[in-house]
Amino acid sequence: MRAVALAAAMAATAAPAVASAAPISGYQREQENATHATVGWNSAPALELAYGRTIPMGSFVRRLDLEVGLTLPVFLVTALDSFRLEPAARAMLLQHGGWGLAGRLGLPVHTGDNQTFQFASVGAHLGLAGGYFARGGFIALEVEHTAILSTYIAASDRARATYQGIRDGFYAPTGGYLDASVAFGVSIGSSLELGLRAGYRSTHGLEPPPLVPFRTEVGLSYAFGTSAAAPPREIKR
Repeated sequence: MRAVALAAAMAATAAPAVASAAPISGYQREQENATHATVGWNSAPALELAYGRTIPMGSFVRRLDLEVGLTLPVFLVTALDSFRLEPAARAMLLQHGGWGLAGRLGLPVHTGDNQTFQFASVGAHLGLAGGYFARGGFIALEVEHTAILSTYIAASDRARATYQGIRDGFYAPTGGYLDASVAFGVSIGSSLELGLRAGYRSTHGLEPPPLVPFRTEVGLSYAFGTSAAAPPREIKR
């Protein structure tokens, strides 16, 4: 029982170390493709690189953005070497004039290791962003919830020598966290967007997480390709 509690505690502590984050900007771009780079403090200093592809939809959801992002520590974090890969879908759910509500669903896969254990976790990352979205920029209030659904723990020889009876295996559930942030962005020319985000992070029990509970990020998006809203072009023979 002691070993199980220890492994579960390690998983809950490790999983938020490199936290997932949606690209800050890119809500209003019409081009088919977009790349995103975000750097800042998000439970730990981290860098996120993402690529998104826009798919035209019907009248209710005008476009669906399919994304995949990779999050890495910016600096050497000796306590934990980890990264996160997150495929996600994002869409503008409601829009009236410039006002809108965007939704995002991601499925983060997070791995890492230190001198005590190695882990791999799978989670669900749900986010909503409501605010004013114009072609020249936007400002929005974002609320995100990440649930860690299952974590696999593999203890090192050092941990096995210290904690008798510790076992490798899956542990679920292993926690989660909530984010509340303000984000805004501005367009630079026809393809670039600069975004800023600042907010507060707590656990699913509304307790501050380890390290610093505040998050602050800056991001840059570059869109390219033909307009996703354009009709299909006729194939000429």
